Amino acid sequence: MPTAEYDWKTKKPSVVSLKKAIKEAVREGADFIQLIWGENQITLEKLAHSSWTGPWVGNGWIGKNGGSDLADELNKELKNAHD
Repeated sequence: MPTAEYDWKTKKPSVVSLKKAIKEAVREGADFIQLIWGENQITLEKLAHSSWTGPWVGNGWIGKNGGSDLADELNKELKNAHD
């Protein structure tokens, strides 16, 4: 399972930075993505069998940004790209 890890050592990443890292990881073929800022972490995982929302699920938080919300948004973007 290809893994991508992004660690912001300084200031809290913006939602734009988080989404950019996710898109880059997906483009590179990652199935498991970790976004880390200090003790805060978001993980996204591509399931072999899609959930009702899509193949990506997420958990954790960085600031106001939740992994589940980012995974849902990624699933919608991927679905729209295929329609």
